[in-house]
Amino acid sequence: MKKMLKEYLASLKERDELDVILPDLLSQMGLNVFIKPSRGFKEYGVDIAAVGSINGDVDKVYLFSVKEKNLTRSTWIGDSPQSLRWSLDEIQDSFIESRIPLEHKAKPVVICLCFGGHIITGVRQDVTGYIRKHTNEDLSFEEWNGDKLSSLILEYMFTEALLPVGWQPLLHKSIALIDEPVESRKYFSILLQFIFDKDKKQASTIKSINQVNLALWLIFSQHREQDSLEASYQLAEYSLLVTWDSIKDNLNQKSIRNAFEGLLHTYHTITEAYFEKVIFPFVDKRHAISHLISAPCSISINLKLFDILGRLALRGQWLLFNLTELYKKDISKKYESEEFEILQNKLSKVKRAINHLVVNNPLLLSPYKDDQAIDLVLALHLLYQSSQDDVFAKSWLDAIIDRVTYSYEFNGMYPTNLHAYEQLLEHRNKEKMDIVYKESMTKASILYPALTLFCNLYDMPDLAEILEEFCNKSLKHCTLQYWYPNETSEEYFFSGTNQHGVATTNFPINGVAAVKHVKEECKHSNFFWELSAVKQGYTPLALVACRHYRYPTPFNLLFPEMK
Repeated sequence: MKKMLKEYLASLKERDELDVILPDLLSQMGLNVFIKPSRGFKEYGVDIAAVGSINGDVDKVYLFSVKEKNLTRSTWIGDSPQSLRWSLDEIQDSFIESRIPLEHKAKPVVICLCFGGHIITGVRQDVTGYIRKHTNEDLSFEEWNGDKLSSLILEYMFTEALLPVGWQPLLHKSIALIDEPVESRKYFSILLQFIFDKDKKQASTIKSINQVNLALWLIFSQHREQDSLEASYQLAEYSLLVTWDSIKDNLNQKSIRNAFEGLLHTYHTITEAYFEKVIFPFVDKRHAISHLISAPCSISINLKLFDILGRLALRGQWLLFNLTELYKKDISKKYESEEFEILQNKLSKVKRAINHLVVNNPLLLSPYKDDQAIDLVLALHLLYQSSQDDVFAKSWLDAIIDRVTYSYEFNGMYPTNLHAYEQLLEHRNKEKMDIVYKESMTKASILYPALTLFCNLYDMPDLAEILEEFCNKSLKHCTLQYWYPNETSEEYFFSGTNQHGVATTNFPINGVAAVKHVKEECKHSNFFWELSAVKQGYTPLALVACRHYRYPTPFNLLFPEMK
């Protein structure tokens, strides 16, 4: 375990990775952390500051200057103000005199040189000489390298009080099964059960969230090094939902909310890395993603493409939500901050990727499963928020309706109520001209109601009429319906352990009537807005649950004015 931790720490970047873990470690060691990493403020060489006693020693002030990976000559004494020696000088010249709280002024000060790797041999003598020169009665130096950090993590964050005996083998197995995401999740799921099978006191809850976060980071760091992020993506999504379901009743406590925010940050780091590594470099190339799926037949490719579409749409939903929250906070209404620009650029990149994914992989015009409407609605709702995306969204809608109606009429791979790959494979080889068989495969649908609704929202009456005629002629047997959360949904929404919600049948396939019908349902079914994640300010988390557990994406999102 220590070897794995050392490799993990050595792979971390300084910002948002190593400096995220260190404050939690110091807190577990019993220190009081009074400065955490921040942006936009001058740090005077100090990334993290804490006060307290280690191993029964007298109380001291610990000042950490954090650097990533190994300490080389360039990171020790380079020309950049970010070099470690520059930071150490700043700490002594400015920080100690002006930034240490008054109540700690009399305590001895320890400057900690912190990095995830080790000091390169050629630099060691320079560092040793510097420390010897500047050490005095009130000031000392410590080297917190990857070896020391991993030992401290094992002692303070992986002790028996924190980790049951069975945890480490489970983590190892989840990491080792890098190419088998389903099996990796199985072991990680057991690990999560151990973590949350405790008294839900505040300290225990915070500890549990931090343990999930660290375990997820350990898995991600290993998978990232091997350029295989599929399992990490799935585990990040699952961890977020399981953790929320376990702690949602305690979020009124700020410390628990902060710990969850840390896990959410890890989720975003992993999902962003997945897209940057696996999707964005190839999505603008014709059929590239389809080829990368490396599947034996078009069914596998179709299923994975819609899965990727849903993931991209979710990423966009998070960015859109964060951008909207930033809008609300910007009193000046100028929207000129660096954070605003970063989010806007990321959102544009995701929407371009959705466009490229559809254009370059035509199987996304042909849903094989009716529940692929979940991924379609997530994407179309995202695109509907900006008129700049209307041209693409309309052409996509037109192409989908053309394909699904043609496939059904001429016995192709039309949308069915089947779910498993094996069932779809058998369906493809069936004699589809048998009307009884076709009707048995299309007993109910959420896809056609969703397509009808968006035809009306995008003001496409001719296309809506084509779809209406098709449904009235060929799908008389089909129960057109949609799903909404109800009063039982909160209990199961984020765990997926039981059925919940309510389906409304007799969905009108006429576009205008469909909008009226949906608005009425949204008006009288406000349970989506009562979900804990939505009420607590994490609306996209409810959409993560929809995609993960395959709940239809609630239409409430399209008509927030009806709540």
